[in-house]
Amino acid sequence: MLILMNLLKQAKKLVTLAISTSLLAACGIAAPAPTVTATATLVPSLTPPTPSITPSAIPLPTDTHTASPELGIAPNCKIANEEGQLYLLNDQEFRNLRTSDGKLDQALAAHYPEWANYTQMAPWSTQPVKLGKIIVSVSHDEESNLQINPAVTLVTLGGSLNWQLPSNTDLYSKSQEISIELNRLSFAWENPFDDSLRRQYPEIANSGTYALYAFFNHNLDGLQSWCNTYQQLFGTPP
Repeated sequence: MLILMNLLKQAKKLVTLAISTSLLAACGIAAPAPTVTATATLVPSLTPPTPSITPSAIPLPTDTHTASPELGIAPNCKIANEEGQLYLLNDQEFRNLRTSDGKLDQALAAHYPEWANYTQMAPWSTQPVKLGKIIVSVSHDEESNLQINPAVTLVTLGGSLNWQLPSNTDLYSKSQEISIELNRLSFAWENPFDDSLRRQYPEIANSGTYALYAFFNHNLDGLQSWCNTYQQLFGTPP
């Protein structure tokens, strides 16, 4: 009996709901639909974020090198006279014997220290002697009529070796050969009985210049370097 009564109540509710729905539909009112609330779920991205790159300036090399003048180069040493002839020094300077070994050693110490420290045995000494004294000794020999300015001999010696001090060279013999050769060349130019050299080289001013010109095989760059070095070592053009 109790079950029957419950069934009748449920049936009554269903009939009432059906009637209400029909009445709402007839009046044009839609029954409210259930509201669905969507909850967004963030899915982690599998692609890593691209980093933001800000371009920076590439440091360019800055040339801070300052060219230093080459040792032995003096910019104002001219090797031509007013007439346009090749001219390195006058004949008096070429044969000047007043340059002392102390002055040579001092010039070497200021510009070529390894040369200033050079010593070797000489035939006239029982002890090793410095290069300045060697140069003076080989630049003057009265018996051989040899008379060359020791400064000229020194600069010619250094130029012939490109100022690279050799490890196994006898500088006494080398400098002696140089002074003898310069002396011979200058006398050949001055020969009063033979002017063939003076006629062959009218562009050369004097005997000292010719001696150096011939010694350096007519190389004008070598003569310019010789003049520059002479001026730098001794503070005055030759």
